[in-house]
Amino acid sequence: MTGVARLGVGIGLVGRRHEVSALAAALDRAVEGRPTGVLLSGDAGVGKSRLVAETVERAEAAGFVVLLGRCTDAAEASLPYLPFTEVAGSLAALRPALVAEHPALRHLLPGGFPRGAQSGEDRDLGQLRVFDAVLSVLDELTTTAPALLVVEDLHWADRSSRDLLVFLLSRLTRQRLVVLSTYRADDLHRRHPLRPVLSELVRLPAVERVELAPLGPQEALELVRLLADGSLPEPLLRNAARRSEGNAFFAEELVSASSDGIPHGLAEVLLARIEGLTPATQRMLRIASVAGRRVTHQRLAAVSGLAVDELEQALREAVAHHVLVADTQAGGISTDDAYVFRHALLREAIYNELLPGERSRLHSAYATLLADRSAPGRTAEPDRAAELAHHAMAGHDLPLALAASVQAAHEANDREAPAEVLLHAERAMELWPAVPDAEAVARIDEGTLTRWAAWGASATGDPDRGIALGRRALELAEQRGDPMLTSAIARRYAWRLLDLSGREQEAREVARRALDLVVDLPPSATLAWAHAVLARVLGRVDHFDEARKQAEAALDVARGLPDHDAMAPGATADALVTLAVCEEYGGRAERARRLLAEAKPLARRSASLGVELRAYYALGISLLDDGRLAEAVEEFAAGEERAAATGTTWGGYGLELRVAHVIARFQRGDWDAAEEAAELAGESVSATVASRLTAAGLLTTVARGRFEAAGRRLAELRDSSPADDQVIMLVGQAGAEAALWQGRPAEAAERVTEALTGLRCSPSAGHGPHLGGIMLAALGVSAQADLAAAGQAPVAEATAAGRALLATAEHTAATGLPRAGTLGPEGAAWLCRARAELTRIVGPADPSAWSGLVDAFAFETGEPGGTGSPGYRQAYALLRRAEARLGTGAPHGEVEPDLRAALRTAERLAARPLASAVRKLAARAGVRLEAEPARPEPRGAGPFTPRERSVLALVAAGHTNRQIGAALFISEKTVSVHLSRVMAKLGASSRTEAVSVAYARGLLAPADREMARADP
Repeated sequence: MTGVARLGVGIGLVGRRHEVSALAAALDRAVEGRPTGVLLSGDAGVGKSRLVAETVERAEAAGFVVLLGRCTDAAEASLPYLPFTEVAGSLAALRPALVAEHPALRHLLPGGFPRGAQSGEDRDLGQLRVFDAVLSVLDELTTTAPALLVVEDLHWADRSSRDLLVFLLSRLTRQRLVVLSTYRADDLHRRHPLRPVLSELVRLPAVERVELAPLGPQEALELVRLLADGSLPEPLLRNAARRSEGNAFFAEELVSASSDGIPHGLAEVLLARIEGLTPATQRMLRIASVAGRRVTHQRLAAVSGLAVDELEQALREAVAHHVLVADTQAGGISTDDAYVFRHALLREAIYNELLPGERSRLHSAYATLLADRSAPGRTAEPDRAAELAHHAMAGHDLPLALAASVQAAHEANDREAPAEVLLHAERAMELWPAVPDAEAVARIDEGTLTRWAAWGASATGDPDRGIALGRRALELAEQRGDPMLTSAIARRYAWRLLDLSGREQEAREVARRALDLVVDLPPSATLAWAHAVLARVLGRVDHFDEARKQAEAALDVARGLPDHDAMAPGATADALVTLAVCEEYGGRAERARRLLAEAKPLARRSASLGVELRAYYALGISLLDDGRLAEAVEEFAAGEERAAATGTTWGGYGLELRVAHVIARFQRGDWDAAEEAAELAGESVSATVASRLTAAGLLTTVARGRFEAAGRRLAELRDSSPADDQVIMLVGQAGAEAALWQGRPAEAAERVTEALTGLRCSPSAGHGPHLGGIMLAALGVSAQADLAAAGQAPVAEATAAGRALLATAEHTAATGLPRAGTLGPEGAAWLCRARAELTRIVGPADPSAWSGLVDAFAFETGEPGGTGSPGYRQAYALLRRAEARLGTGAPHGEVEPDLRAALRTAERLAARPLASAVRKLAARAGVRLEAEPARPEPRGAGPFTPRERSVLALVAAGHTNRQIGAALFISEKTVSVHLSRVMAKLGASSRTEAVSVAYARGLLAPADREMARADP
C-alpha cells in the first residue's frame, strides 16, 4: 500500500505523556546546571527513536546544542568509539577551535593520531586522555549553551564506547548537560555485556531510568488511525491495533500491509531474531509455535521428542535471547511450567515458515496428546476441549474436531462465555454435514447446537446473526414435531427479534405462535414463558392493556407450578418487569420501581440473565426520565458491570445499558467517562452495535469541538442508512449541533429535517410521534434563528419555519407517549428551548425565556438558577440569557455573572465551542472574564479607548452605525458619540478619512479589521 505515513513523519507523538515529562524535566534541570543521565529502554520498535526525535526537537527549540551518536550492529567487527566518533565530528564542525584545544579528541576523528608516533607514556595514558578530552569539551561547551548528547542503540555499543559513557555519567557535576542513551531491553540476554554496565550506571545519583512500555489499546488504535490517514476501514484499523500489541513499528508495518497476514518486511525482521540460534533451538521454536502463544513444558517435550538435556538447552537459549519468556504457573515451579512467545507476531512469523505437511503433522501430534484421557494434568486444563478442537481441525481429523468443538461450546456455556459458545458452536455446525452420523459423534442434536450459537451471537453484539441462527433453530424444532420444544424456541426467537428496530410486528406474530402451541396443554414453565414473552412484545409496541393481561397470565401459571420447577421464577421475573413498564406508562412510576426491585433478585436467583439486565435497564430509564441522573447513572453502571461480568456487554439489554449509560454520563457532565464508554477499544462487534454506541458517543465528541472526527463518524452513520430510531435521533442531534457551532445554520436545518423525516418513516413510527422530535425541533428553531441573524434567510421565512418547528415540538409533547405518562424533565426542557429560540427570530429579546430554560435543565445538576456549577445545557442558556439582556440595553456588568458561570462550565467540561462563544460575546460586550494577552498594538501612540478602537475597526470593516451598535450591544447614538471622539482625536472630518488617517499613523492594523468582520 502506498501513501502510508511513516513513524515520525507528518504525525504527532502518540501517548508517552509520562516519558515526555521525564525527559522535559531533565532538559529543564540541565538549563539550571543540574546534569542528568537518562537510560531509555524498550523493546525493538516500541518507539524509542520517535521519543528521542521529540526530545531533540524540544531541546533545539530551547537553544540546546544537540550531539547525536549511533551504535550499529557490527557483529564480530567491533568498531571502537563509533557513536563518539560521530559526536566528535559534529563538534569539529560546530566548534573547531574548541576541538583544536584538545588534541586527544583527534583520536575520535577520521585520520586521528598514528599510534606509532606516540611515546610509551602516551600509549599508556591514551584512553584516559581521550575520555578526559571528551569530558573537557562538553564542560566548556555547556558554559555557553546547554547540550543534549544522545547515544542510540547502546546494546550494540563496543567496549570502549561503554567505558567512555560510564566515565562521562560518573562525572556529571555542574554541567548544563543531558546524556540520553537508548537500548533494546529485549536484546539483553543474561550474559549481554551491557547488563553489568547498566547495573553500575543506575547506582549513580545523576542517572535515571525511563522504561518505554508498549502503547495501551486506545493509544495503539490512535496510532494506526494516524498512520492509515483514512485509507483503511475501521475493522482493519482495530485489527492492526490489536495485533501490534502496542509496538509502534509493528503497527506501522501492519497498516502498510493492510491485510491479515504479516508484512514481508516485518516477517524478515522477526525471523532474523531466531536465525542466529542453534538448529535444535530453531526446531523447538517451530514445534512450540504450533501450540500457540503459550506452550507447557510437558506438551513441548511430548510432541518434540527431544531428549531432556537437548530440550532444556534449546529452551535456555530461546529464553536468553528473549524469544520465549518463562511463564511459571501460580504456586511456583511445577510440572506445568510453560513458555510464552515474547510477541504474538513473532510466533506467527515462525508458524508461517512451516511447510504445509509439517504443520498438519504437528497439529495432529498435539491433538493426539490432548485426546489422551490418561495424559497427566488433564483435569487441570479446562480449555483442553477448545485446544483439541483447534488442533484436530488443523490436523484434518474432522470427527474428533466436531466432538471437541461441541464439548468446548458446552464448557463455554457453563462458564457464561457467549463469544466462545458462538465460536465453537458455529465450527461444529460447519463440520456437521461432513461427519457421518454427526449426532452420535457429537452426542447432541443439531437444533440444540444451533440454539447455542443463536444465543452466543445475540449476546455478543451480532443481532442479525442471532436472528438468522434463531430462525434456523426454529425450523429444526418444527421438523421434530415437538410443540413444547417448538414453543420454547419460538419465544426465544421472538425475544431476539426485539433486538432489531422494525422487527416488532414479526416478533409479535412469532410470540403469538409460541403461545398457541402450548396454550391448550397442561400448565408448565414453557406456557408461563410464552405468556411472559408475548407480554414483553406487546409492551414494546405500546399495547399496554393486552400486555398487562398476558403478564398477569404468566404470573398465574408460574405461581401455580411446583417450587422445584427451575424455569418458573425466570418467567415470573420477566412478567414483573413488563408489569412495571405498564405501570410506568400509566403514570405510576413508584409502583413500577417496586415491581422492578422485586423482579431483579428473582431473575438473578433463577439465572435468567436477560431478564435481570432488562430489570436494570428499566429501572435506570425510569430514573433517567424522572430527571434523577445520579441514581440513573448508578443503576446503569451496576447493570453494565453485570453484563460485562457475564460476557453480554454487546447483546440485548447489555448493549442497551451501555448506550444509556453513555447518554446519562453526558447529561450528568461526566464527559471523560462518557467518551471512554463510547469507545469500542478494539472490540469486534456488528455494524448494528457499533452504530448505536458511536451515535451516543457523538454527543461528547461534538460538544468538545472535535468536528473532524465527528464529521467522519456522522458521514459513516448516514451512509449506513440507519433504521434504529435512537441512531436516527442522535445522528440528527449531533449533526445539527456540530453545524451550529461551526456557523453553518443551513446545514443544521438540513440535518434536523433529515432526522425528523427518518423518525416519521421508521418501522416503529406507528406508535405515535417520537419524543426525540422535541429536541430536534428545538435545534431546528435555533438553526432558523442563526440563519436570520447571519442574513442567510429573510426574517419572515425564518419566522415561518421556526413557528412550524415549534408546532411540531408542541404536537409531539402533547400526543407522544412518555414512559412516565407525562412529559419528563428533559422533554419539557427541550420544549422550553424551542420556545426560547423562537424569540431570537421574532423578537424582542426575552431574557425571561432563557431564565426558564436555565431552570428547566436544572435536573442535570440540581442547580435551578445555574449560579453554582451549571450543567452544559444550562451554560448554553446562560449564554443566551446574557445575549438577550444585552439586547434589551442592560448594563454590560449585569451579564458578567452569567458569562462567568457559562465559561466555568465550558472549561470544566472542555467544551471548546461553548467556551469560544462565551468569550466572543464577552469581547463584544466589553466584559473582561479572564486575564487575556492583549492584541499586538499598532505602532505609534494609542489615543483610543478599547471601545473607540472597536468602533473604528468595525467602521473600517464597512459596518453602519446600526450594525456596529448591534455587534457591540450599544445604541446607535452611543456609536455616533464614540465615532465623533475618534474623528476629533484624528482631526478627520469624515468616517472614511478617520479610517485612512488611522491606517497611515499605524493606529489601526489589518488584523483589527479582519477580527471586526468576524465578530458580529
